[in-house]
Amino acid sequence: MQSNAGNPDLSTLKNIRSLELFSDDQLSSLAQSLTINVAKPGDHIIAAGDTGGYSLYILSGDAISRAVDGITKKVNTMADGWLQPVAQLRPSLYDVDAISTVHYLEISDEKLSELSKALESENPEIEVNFIDKGETANRLTNELFQDILSENISLPTLPDIVVKVQQEFAREDCDFDRIQELIQSDPVITAYLLKHANSPLYQGRSPVESLRQAIVRLGMKVVQSHIIIIATTRLFQEKSVGMKKRMRQLWKNSRRVAAFSRVLAAKSGILDPDAAQMAGLLSDLGVIAILEYAQEHSDQYDDENALDQTVKALRPQINSMLLQKWNLGDELVTVGEESRSWFRNNSVSTDLCDLVLIARYHSYLGTEHADQLPLLSKMPAFEKLKLTDFGSQDSIEFMKESQDEVATIEQMLGTI
Repeated sequence: MQSNAGNPDLSTLKNIRSLELFSDDQLSSLAQSLTINVAKPGDHIIAAGDTGGYSLYILSGDAISRAVDGITKKVNTMADGWLQPVAQLRPSLYDVDAISTVHYLEISDEKLSELSKALESENPEIEVNFIDKGETANRLTNELFQDILSENISLPTLPDIVVKVQQEFAREDCDFDRIQELIQSDPVITAYLLKHANSPLYQGRSPVESLRQAIVRLGMKVVQSHIIIIATTRLFQEKSVGMKKRMRQLWKNSRRVAAFSRVLAAKSGILDPDAAQMAGLLSDLGVIAILEYAQEHSDQYDDENALDQTVKALRPQINSMLLQKWNLGDELVTVGEESRSWFRNNSVSTDLCDLVLIARYHSYLGTEHADQLPLLSKMPAFEKLKLTDFGSQDSIEFMKESQDEVATIEQMLGTI
C-alpha cells in the first residue's frame, strides 16, 4: 500500500541534474506541485507496460528491476552525485519493486515544459503549446509491446557487405587494402563515397577519381559512418507500395535532423560532424520496424491514428533494440532511446544525444511538431553545447543562416 510524505524540499530538486537550469523560485514552485510517494517492501513502483510520461527518482530506500525473463538487478539511484531517473523507457520493459521502504518522486514531462514557459520572461517568436499525451493504448501497440517483451519481433538487418566492412574496421590490425577491396565489391557504396569525397563538405584542390583517393580524403572514421548511412538509406527504400508515403516522410524528417545535427556539431566545435550526422539519421531508425510490423497486421495498418500512437509509444524501445542489434555502441543506442527527452541530462559532458536533441528542436520549428517544444534555454543539452547566446530569435536567425548548408546536406543524402 503506497502513501505520500508531503512535498520535496528545494535541496532535493537541486540533486536532479535535469533541473539544474531552473532558478530557486522556479524549483520552489515546482516543489509545491510534487508529492513524495512512499512504497513499502514488495510494492510496485513501476509496472511493466507503464506508459506514463514522467521521470521517476528514488530519494531513499532500495528497489530492484525485474525483466520479463526473470532477471533482477538492484536499481542504481545515484551517479556522479546526482539522482538518476529510473526505468526511463515507456512503456516500461521492467517491473520496479521496492525491497525496503522507498521514498520517490514522479515529475511529468508536461509539468517541466509548462514551467519552463510560464516562468520565463523571454519574448519568444515561437509559439509553444502543449499536447495531451494521455492517449489510450490501442490493440496494435499492445500486441507489438507483448512481442517486444517476448523478443518475438523481426528487426531489419545490415547488408552482408556492410557487416564485413564493420568487422574489418573493428579489427586492431585494420587492413586498408581489405576495406578497399570489400567496398569495391559494392558499386553503390563506391559511387556514394566518390560523390561525397568530391562534395562541398570534403572537396580538396583536385577532384577524387578513385576509391582509394576517396577513402584517404574522407578518412577511415568518416568512411565507416557513411557506410552505415548507406545501409540506412537502403532500408528506407526497400519498402512496399503500401507504406511509401510514410516512409518518404520518415526519411525526410530523419534527413533534416541529420543535416541540423551536422551543422550544429560544426558550430559548437564539440562533437564530430560526421558522427553527428549519422546519429541524427539513425535516431528514428526503429520506426521502420514498427511500420513493417503494422503492415503485417494489415487489419490495423489502415488505422492512421492507431499507427501514430504505436509509433509514439514504442519508438524508443524499437530504436534501442535495432541499434543494439547493429552493434553501433552505447552512445548511439542512447540517441535512439532519449533523443526526444527534452530535459535529459545524464552526464556533465556533452554527448551525441544532446546534439541530436537540439537538432531535432530546430527541425521542428515552423512545423506541426512545434507544439511539443519546451523553452530552448531550459534544455540542459542547449547549455552543454555552449549555444547559450541563442535566444528564440537567434534560433530563427540560425535556421535562416544555415538554410543553404542544411539543404546541401539533405541533397547529398538524397531522396527515396
